[in-house]
Amino acid sequence: MRQMVFVFGWSVVLVVLIACNSAPASLPPTGSPGATLAPQTANAPSATPIPAPTKTPASTFKVLRVGLTGYPDALDPQRFVLGSEVHVLKLIYEGLTTLDEKGNVQPGGADQWTFAPDGTQLTFHIRAGMKRADGTPVTAKDYDYALKRALDPRIPDKQNTALLYDIKGAQELDQTDPTKTRPEDIDKAISNLGIKASDDRTLVITFKKPVGYYWLYVAASLAAYPSDKKQVDRDPDNWWARFDGHNGTGAFVVKSFEQGKRIVLAPNPNYWRGQAKLDRLELVYAANPKPLLAAYQKGDLDLVALAPDDAATVAADATLKTELVRYPTAIVYALAFNAARKPFDDKNVRVAFSQAFDRVGWIRDVFKGNGKVYGRWIPPGVPGAQPGNPGVPGYDPQAAVLTLVNNGYAAKDSTADKPKVDCAKLGDITLTYLASPVSQTRFGFIATNLAQAFGCPITLDPVEPAALKSIPRDPKLKPQISLQGFVPDYAYPQDWLSLYWTCGNEFSARYGYCNQNLDALLGKADAERDPQKALGLYQQAEEMLLKDVPGAFANTTENISLVKPYVLGLKDHTSSSDTEWAGEWGPAWNYDINLSAVPANYPQK
Repeated sequence: MRQMVFVFGWSVVLVVLIACNSAPASLPPTGSPGATLAPQTANAPSATPIPAPTKTPASTFKVLRVGLTGYPDALDPQRFVLGSEVHVLKLIYEGLTTLDEKGNVQPGGADQWTFAPDGTQLTFHIRAGMKRADGTPVTAKDYDYALKRALDPRIPDKQNTALLYDIKGAQELDQTDPTKTRPEDIDKAISNLGIKASDDRTLVITFKKPVGYYWLYVAASLAAYPSDKKQVDRDPDNWWARFDGHNGTGAFVVKSFEQGKRIVLAPNPNYWRGQAKLDRLELVYAANPKPLLAAYQKGDLDLVALAPDDAATVAADATLKTELVRYPTAIVYALAFNAARKPFDDKNVRVAFSQAFDRVGWIRDVFKGNGKVYGRWIPPGVPGAQPGNPGVPGYDPQAAVLTLVNNGYAAKDSTADKPKVDCAKLGDITLTYLASPVSQTRFGFIATNLAQAFGCPITLDPVEPAALKSIPRDPKLKPQISLQGFVPDYAYPQDWLSLYWTCGNEFSARYGYCNQNLDALLGKADAERDPQKALGLYQQAEEMLLKDVPGAFANTTENISLVKPYVLGLKDHTSSSDTEWAGEWGPAWNYDINLSAVPANYPQK
């Protein structure tokens, strides 16, 4: 997020659909007695045997069992914001606003909001009759507490606070060193934040500069999820690890945690939209997707996210291929060029390297077919995306050579018939990255691709984590080419542009990128309260960014899942924001089960 952002620059790799190491022989049973998740065997049948569906419902009990990799590390809304946490927390809590699967702002804990004429204040009107799962009334003070807790420097492991820096006093407080500041001074700074519950139904946010429509997306982020102060005070460090610590406002309530294996949820009886149709939602975890796929084939799971290399198995199975759900996710990969280092301070070189990058081969060989070529920054599915417009220069190795030859990098023996790059003029190109098998595969592809295009050597420089930490933060000393993968905090272009590419921020600084004209345009977009006018300004800003070619924007990824045909509503609400399971950003409270079509081994209680 940090944003729900996983920026893996040159040091880490983003894995969306994880294909990890070995899996356990079996996992805990789901709601069906005796069911286990067994690993897939080499002798698995080509067609999936499906237990016969029930002719008449044996029960009115509805369970959705979702198979996942990546058990959450910590379920504290004000601290951890990785996808494996978000997909659980958003079922248990809601912010001041919410987002639908298309990225549109919807009411949440607040049913109305009003911007001050000058944009320096935003007033949220808390929904009348709001309650927590236990029936406790929810007031503006609950959101006041959550936002202030998110900025308290004494709370460890916070990653999402930059989203709140527009709030008066937020950045200064968040960057305070609690070991060098008196507790009473921190408490005073918290009380002086531009966050105030003026009464039970009114929360006023005061900003240090005018803000626009985008802040309604910030209001939907995890920082505004109303953690229960009583539960936090009871066990400040580990309240989130107890199932009864989560007294939320979302559609579901936690019934049990089984560390590393399963989370069981039930409907929140006090949810303001009404009680969910499902009687139980089970999130079942494994170390890798293989045993999950086997469990799905046996009828022990109703939805499972697939690894890309499972696509062939699915395509060869007459039953499975009819249950495949596949669609783009709002994740973009790119080769980011360090504009503060030669030769990438020359835009012509950036253009040439973008032309040299084989995106089709990258998706085929590295991503195993998971993804689509995409030369733009804001991906399809995000409001304001322009997928029909041209992006950065696409793959054309002949044009790549000519771009260099025609702009000062021609070899002495280069001719019109046989253009040739002078590798000495281009200089040394070194790819520095975290030493790991996955990184080796990815950067090995990049090095081979570029060396073949230009006929120049590309040096691979894998380093250990300790060595990476010692590399200075000076962009001029950072690697020339970084691999970046970006997952947004929310589906709105402000997150993709203003929080990433403006001069001097954490991310653009990694690539030595700065464009003052872009900053000025984004400033106008960020202050615009009319949603359509704001989108138009962000679209202009994206075009300006692409003209600078700060990177070889390469591809989006895909959500590849299997969903049983008796699961109702979910397929109609998939979203590009889904990173963990298909339909996670849709109205889960409306998902249903057709009990007349479930198999005989479907849970009865």
